[in-house]
Amino acid sequence: MSYAIAQHKLPHALKRLVALSLLIIGSCSHAQSTEPSLANNSARWYLTVSPYTKHYYPKPIHSHVWLVGIERHDTDNSFMGAAFFNNSFGQNSVYLYPWGQSYPNFWGYEKLTAKWSAGLIYGYVEPWEHKVPLNHNGFSPGFVPALSWKLGRGYEAQVSFPGGAGLMFHLQVPLSAAGN
Repeated sequence: MSYAIAQHKLPHALKRLVALSLLIIGSCSHAQSTEPSLANNSARWYLTVSPYTKHYYPKPIHSHVWLVGIERHDTDNSFMGAAFFNNSFGQNSVYLYPWGQSYPNFWGYEKLTAKWSAGLIYGYVEPWEHKVPLNHNGFSPGFVPALSWKLGRGYEAQVSFPGGAGLMFHLQVPLSAAGN
C-alpha cells in the first residue's frame, strides 16, 4: 500500500478508534459510578494537550508533533485515556491506553508524580511502519513513562518519554472533580 493510499484511509480508521475509545472510557465510568462502594469517590477527568516535542536526534524528515487527549483518573491512582496526535512523520495517529498508574509524592516531592501508561498505538504506516516496534498494519503496542508537576487548581505540567525518541511536553487541564 502506498503512503498516499494509507493517508487516505487513515482518517476513517482514526474515527473508529476514537469512537471506540470514548465508548470504552464512558462504559468504565458508568460501571464504576453505579457501584455503591464507589458512590462517594469520584473520578477526575483531564484534557491533555501537548504543543511541543523535542526529539533527542532531530532529523529534517521530522514533522511538528502535537497531541490532544482525555484521561480518566480514579481514586486508586490508576488512569486510562485516549490521545490523538500527529506523529514525527506527519501521520495522524491514536494512542488508546486502558492501563495507567500514577505514583504521587514521587521521591518525596509533594508536587511530583511519576506515571506510566500502556495500550495500543495506530498510525505509523508506510513508509514509517518500522519506526515503532511490533507494528502490524499500523497497530503497535505502546508504553509511555512520564513525570508531572502539580501547578495548583488541578493543573499539571507533564513531560513524557514516548518510545525513547524524545521529550513530549504536556499541560493537563482538569475537567472535573480535581482533588489536588
